Amino acid sequence: MKNEYTINDSLDHLTVLYHRGCPQGFKFFGDDPEEHKEYIKDEHIDLLQSTFGDIPFPVDFLRRFYAHSRCLVFTNGMWMSETAKYSQYLRYRPGANLSFRVSGLTRFTSLTENSSALCVGIDPDAKKMPCLRRFVHVIDVNTVFQPQYPHSYLIPTENCVYGGKEIKEGSIIRSHHDPHTAILEKKGYIIEYAEEPFTIEEAVLNYAGQWFTKHIEVFDR
Repeated sequence: MKNEYTINDSLDHLTVLYHRGCPQGFKFFGDDPEEHKEYIKDEHIDLLQSTFGDIPFPVDFLRRFYAHSRCLVFTNGMWMSETAKYSQYLRYRPGANLSFRVSGLTRFTSLTENSSALCVGIDPDAKKMPCLRRFVHVIDVNTVFQPQYPHSYLIPTENCVYGGKEIKEGSIIRSHHDPHTAILEKKGYIIEYAEEPFTIEEAVLNYAGQWFTKHIEVFDR
């Protein structure tokens, strides 16, 4: 029985594409419009060195990446990405999330059965594509979650209840001004977009931390 399905949703200036239950070998492509490119620079590498000490990943590789208005989260299974102009590929474990990209067409491939990946962010057809601050909250111990910001955008990877309403997986909702908690049916993730500018230093530390824990790895093809 085939379990693969795709969820689409949109609200205001954000869109979601959520591939669930993908078989091994399933592919999707990233070729979003080019944006203002704020690259990872030497000053950010210095920040990583002062935070992590000896960096366990290729520094020159990080300089290829620039901030992206969309966020990609690998919610289940193992995935890899390949970009035509580079001779390396990246491998991702569950929970890995990306807020950076490189120029060119990137192919994402599921390496395992029943894999899932969610991409959310500014509508690629929008006239303006601001890069907003975003968080990927891991809901793995307690399935109750309270948003960090009022009026932020929330995207749960599993069905949940928020403000007394049932919210389907992959749907975009706005958080309330008065604090409410979201209760997920099972362990998963909530992506939260705030109406604040993207902070590259914060994102670089998050990205590097995933390399440090081997949620993200690089290999030669």
